Amino acid sequence: MEPEQCLRSLADDAVRRAQGGELVLHCSLGVRAAVNAFVLLGLVPEGGADKILAEYQEGLQQHSLGTAWGLSDGELPARSGAREVWEAHVGGAAPLGEVPMAMAPAAASFPATVSGLAADLRFEWVKLSGQQWRISFRACADDPGGEPDRPSVVMREALAMVTVTDDSGHRYRPRVEAVTWERVPPSRQEWRGDLVAEVPGAAALAWLEIASAESGTAERIRIDPAPAGDGPHLAEAAAPRWPTPAEGYLAALAKVGDVKVGWTDVEADKTAEIVAVVADCLLAVGALPPGSALLRGPAAAGAPTAHLPAVHPPSWQDALAARWASRAHLAADSAPAPGSPRHSVLLAPLPMAHASAVIETIVTSAEGGAAGSLIGVTLHGRPWVPGATWPMIAPCFALHADDDHGNGYDGILAGFAQGADLAGKGTFWLWPPVADDARSLTITVSTLWEGARVHVSLPPAPPATPVPPATPAPPATPA
Repeated sequence: MEPEQCLRSLADDAVRRAQGGELVLHCSLGVRAAVNAFVLLGLVPEGGADKILAEYQEGLQQHSLGTAWGLSDGELPARSGAREVWEAHVGGAAPLGEVPMAMAPAAASFPATVSGLAADLRFEWVKLSGQQWRISFRACADDPGGEPDRPSVVMREALAMVTVTDDSGHRYRPRVEAVTWERVPPSRQEWRGDLVAEVPGAAALAWLEIASAESGTAERIRIDPAPAGDGPHLAEAAAPRWPTPAEGYLAALAKVGDVKVGWTDVEADKTAEIVAVVADCLLAVGALPPGSALLRGPAAAGAPTAHLPAVHPPSWQDALAARWASRAHLAADSAPAPGSPRHSVLLAPLPMAHASAVIETIVTSAEGGAAGSLIGVTLHGRPWVPGATWPMIAPCFALHADDDHGNGYDGILAGFAQGADLAGKGTFWLWPPVADDARSLTITVSTLWEGARVHVSLPPAPPATPVPPATPAPPATPA
């Protein structure tokens, strides 16, 4: 079946169902989800998709079913970034302007006075970006209550006693940028921001020294050059997580149980039906292979872990089978965790033809306790958009890892920041916790169309006092 014909048939059926008494929102969710999937996968152009949605809305009006409920009053977003992602992939890889050219953990701490209070001042990362050194800091002090002074003014005053010098003897005149403030338990307050200094020349530096006139102490930070492209973190092309883009899209769409769209709860059986609608359409146009492991049930797609919402009760595969059975019946009738985190800087570009991706850092934390370590992978990527309310999703990057014992780990996106020109930066945490006896990981980053992997050695885990397993936070909405 032709993709546009498939979507028109779906829209006509949704109008008939709404006319028969089904909630317009539930009918609309299936139509919008399928249209969005076809746009992201390049099966229909956005102009054609908009025309189909306009015809659908006109059909609702003709039957006096209303147009706002489920279409235009905020229940569903108008755009998910699908067109932009598809066009960026077609255009090929583009440079990532915000990837650091060199970076190192600062791990420098000083006593300081912030807003008249004794504070702990810590510098965390040194990054060379463009022609600037950006040194991130965090300052923490007791919270006396009341309204705080302006964070940028407070930290400019506190950091006036701090100097930055490099191994050439050059003394910088840094400025303070991007300062934020928040109250943190127990009864503390925290400032965060960057100390920014202009780089005087192109010569490579061996170290930066941060000194505090208030404490009379200084700490030196070694600056290592960015890893070479043929270094120990050599990246290579790899297949994406799923054999076809449609399978990757469907796997991402199905990672939800009951959701809230606008002010309306959509129950698990309805979300399962919506996923089944999208799968049905992708099968009908030949984008989803009928022999896909994804169609065999939840176990084939990876059983949900305890911290994730139940993805498949009732399963969308069951709902999809019911749709097939219904059509077959009609056809028959009409037939003829906590030690200190350990950071590893990779700055490893991944070889992709239609996207840009650089693994910046890997952080290993002992939060997993006796069960293993939690490992986070920070990724710069383009195109990468934050997405929108489910089911209007635009999955951009997925991450998976395998250790040297053959154990597999899925990357759960726990933090994402949108950059300029469709670029983004996010951190994936591997789940379940990585086994303590793992000595290396093969990390695979993939889009719906392609993938690449990098091999990373892991340091031995330090001895840890057994602690109760931490309760993981729920995963972020896929971007």
